[in-house]
Amino acid sequence: MSGTALARSTMRFGTGLGIAAVILIVLGPFINRNFGVGDAMGLLTPLVWEAAPAAVLISLAYLILLVLCLLLSAALLTTSLVIRHAAASEKATRTNESASVTD
Repeated sequence: MSGTALARSTMRFGTGLGIAAVILIVLGPFINRNFGVGDAMGLLTPLVWEAAPAAVLISLAYLILLVLCLLLSAALLTTSLVIRHAAASEKATRTNESASVTD
């Protein structure tokens, strides 16, 4: 797989995860109010864990999924940009070397 193709597929996957993170952010209040614990501070109290363990697990799963999507998206997009920069730098170096050889 060439550098350009690798950068393109990495950019697509990172963008997809970024879009998924935005969707999770938009749907977050709906998910937490209807299926999870209504506020993040409620996760830390033992009474909530005893009264509604499923709601706490849904809220925790939502938070973990959101953080993972954001971090992985940022890492993939950064990696894609680094790959593209390296490919462009290598191409420029080859062009400069071939120009200096012909002179």
